[in-house]
Amino acid sequence: MRVMNRMADRLLELFAPHTAARATDCDYQCCSKSTWKYCCYYPNGSHHCGSCVSTRSCA
Repeated sequence: MRVMNRMADRLLELFAPHTAARATDCDYQCCSKSTWKYCCYYPNGSHHCGSCVSTRSCA
């Protein structure tokens, strides 16, 4: 999971300035029992989520 977090952080930095990326709350969210997406919530109330991707299970 650590590798995925690092990869997601690198992708986020491509789309948002480094300072904005640090000011966000990002985490994985379940779409269904077998898919998840990476979402970031910004201080101004907006959010951005990636597409749902398959995984073994989502808690």
